[in-house]
Order: sequence, then structure tokens, then C-alpha cells
Amino acid sequence: MKLRDIIDSPCGLRYMIETLPVASGYSLRYLMDSTACSTEEEVMESYAALHSFLPAASDGNLVAMLHSELCTLKNISSTLDRLESACTVDDIELFEVKHLIMLGRRVSALLSASGWPALSPDVSFTDSPLSVLDPDGTGIASFYIYDSYSAELAGLRLRLGRETDPDARESLMREEQQEESRIRAGICEDLRPSVPALRKLMESLAVLDITFAKAVQVRTMNLCIPVLTSGKTVYKGMYHPYIKSILEKSDKEFTPIDIDFGDEPVVIIGANMGGKTVVLKMAALCQYLFSFGMGIPAESAEIVLKKRVFFISGDAQDMGAGLSSFAAEMTAIDQVVRASETEGTDIVAMIDEPARSTNPIEGTALVEALLRLMEGRSAAMLLTTHYNISSACCRRLRVAGVENGKMNYRLCPAPDGAVPHEALNVAESLNISPEWIGEAKKLLKHE
Repeated sequence: MKLRDIIDSPCGLRYMIETLPVASGYSLRYLMDSTACSTEEEVMESYAALHSFLPAASDGNLVAMLHSELCTLKNISSTLDRLESACTVDDIELFEVKHLIMLGRRVSALLSASGWPALSPDVSFTDSPLSVLDPDGTGIASFYIYDSYSAELAGLRLRLGRETDPDARESLMREEQQEESRIRAGICEDLRPSVPALRKLMESLAVLDITFAKAVQVRTMNLCIPVLTSGKTVYKGMYHPYIKSILEKSDKEFTPIDIDFGDEPVVIIGANMGGKTVVLKMAALCQYLFSFGMGIPAESAEIVLKKRVFFISGDAQDMGAGLSSFAAEMTAIDQVVRASETEGTDIVAMIDEPARSTNPIEGTALVEALLRLMEGRSAAMLLTTHYNISSACCRRLRVAGVENGKMNYRLCPAPDGAVPHEALNVAESLNISPEWIGEAKKLLKHE
């Protein structure tokens, strides 16, 4: 699972990536092409790196200076590939190699001077290739075929500067170009042994940029570093950063959520606008962020690593495949069912209001049948519904609902029985026409 394949999941992952203060466009593309952690060792290494960057990320001056340096990082893979394949590259490409070396050295020096040498990229190999590209030791980032590369070249240029005859000048210029080509080929040959280390330096600078950005995001968004666990995922004070930011602009508060789930399916029941979908979005977002070693929007989090994350929400209509909302939704859920047969422990599924677009009798049967199937398998599942599902095959939770005229979005256990009738209470809290609400209440009394 690559990040670019899931970036547009409706859980809000794009917002988290867009607010990640990555300095370089190359670093962002490197991140988008990265693959989710598939082993516990990878998760632990990822968060160990993030944890080591957190203290440095609190230094605003260091963050600003690193960002200024790393924003010049470019992908020169094609140049390095050409060098490795014994091609002679041009002066612009040699400048790119020189810039990479000098960038790595500046970043390393900056981190060391700031007291964080352990975070520095490995530049121990760079003396040799830099001497090839900067024979005069000028320390200037630009590249040029210097006179010092060849006494013959220096002599030709001296003669060319004195020559006034057009034909003689043209002949000297051809000789100069031939000598420069010979020197350039020699430079490329001298650089070739350093190509693997140069490629590693380029990638390590991108990783450094990304990890620093993750650490800064943890600081600025007040995210937490999760604990890798097994058996059950537990969130305390979980929130959705994007929705929280919108509410704060209107001087409103986001209600943090506590929830845990494991092998037993968990069903969240309640009326529309009760916050059920947001809970699923938060859980899916946190699982994705965990897979890529990022901070988690919660007070604390204990998360089980899952190799496959299914988030099925909203209008699943697939016009390209000629499928209706119901057909597309059933097809997506069927993938979860089939995958759970062979990959149970590696799967977590968040499914929002399945079968809501069909009649309630069949819808209830489909949802309860799904839960019974999943109960006997080890896949983790969070599911929301307004159907009345018994707790025989799942653990039921409900949104607390309207309290004192305000919506309480916190989750609490839901005993067996009818789904709470909160729709009219929610409507009243929105100042919907009292005449309309009153008429609906009359109809309910007659049922």
C-alpha cells in the first residue's frame, strides 16, 4: 500500500499530508511513493526515528534554517543513473551533483552545530567527489571546467584570449572544446565509484526532511506518538484535525472520542448527524497515519498494525463500472469478507451505514449476517448503522445524543433494544421549523 494510492480516502488523509511542512518537492514525492509499514520492526524503527527528531523540532531557528536548506533538494536520479552507466554528463548535471554534496555537508554542519549530530546524514564520503568537482576548493556551488583541471586547457584559454585572427580563434575554440570534453569524461569516471553513496545521500536528505516535518506536525497539532500493541486498538481523546480546525474557526469545540476495538466487531448505533461517521473517519485516519509512522490525533493511542485497511463510507456509486450505490457498496464489503477468510489478523475494516440504501428489513438482515460472519474471524471491524442489531454477534456502542439541548458525541455502551430515537432531538437542536417537528411527533404517537 503506497501513500499515493490512499491519499484521497474520504477519511481526511490528504489534509494531514498537505499540512505536513515538507520543504522539498522531491521529498513530498518520495513520501507519496513510500510504502506502508508491513512489519512491527518497521513500525518501531519509524517511530524511533520520529521520537529522536522531536526535541530538535522544538527549536524554531533550526527548523527554519533546515527548511531553507532542504527546499533546494532535487531528484537527480537520472543524472546518477547516467553516471553509473558510464555516460558523460553535461556541466548542468555536474553542477547538480556538486550541489547535492554541498547541501548534504551544510545540513550536516547545521545539525552538528545545533547539538544534533546524530540526526545528520552521512557525508563522510564526500571529500573525494567534492575535490573532483571543486579542484580549487572555492566552496562555490556553481560548476565550471576550471583551468586547473589541465595545463593544456589553461594554455589554450590563454592563447585564445590573446588571439585576434578569426580563423585562428575558431581553431583554438575547437581544441578547447575537445580538451573540455576529455576532462569532463575524466570527471565522470572519477565520480562513478561515489554514485551509490550519492544516491543514498539524496534519499537520506529526503527522509530527514520528511521526518523533521512529521516531528514539527506533532508539535504544532499536539499529536501523540502511538504505542505498538497487539490484540486491541485503544484511543483516548481521539479527534479529527480537519473538522477540529473548521470548528475552531467558528469558536466551537470538537468533542474528543474514546474507543477501543479488536477481534470482536464493534457497532456504533444512533441517528443521522450523531457523529457516527466522524468516528469511523477518525479511526481510519489514525490507522493510515500509523502505517506511515506519523503522529496520531489523540491524547494517547495503542494501535495494532494492520496490513490492509478498508474504509467504506459515503456514496459508493461507481459510474465507471456501471454500478449503483448499493451494488458498489456490496462489492466493496464483499472484498472485506473474502479477505478476512485468509488474512483475518491483518485486516481492519471501517464500514459506514452498510445497506442503508435498501429497505430496512433486508438491510438489517444483511448487516447482521455480515457481523455474524466477521465474529468468527479475527479481522477488526468498526461499523455504524441505524438498524436495530442485537449484541449477540458484536459489541454495541451509541453516541450519547442530545443532552440539555446540546449534542454529546461521546460514545457509551448501548444495551440491547431499539436504536435510540434521536432524529427529532437533533432536528430541534438545529432550530428546524417547530411546526414540522410537531407534526412528526404527532405521527410517532399514532404508531
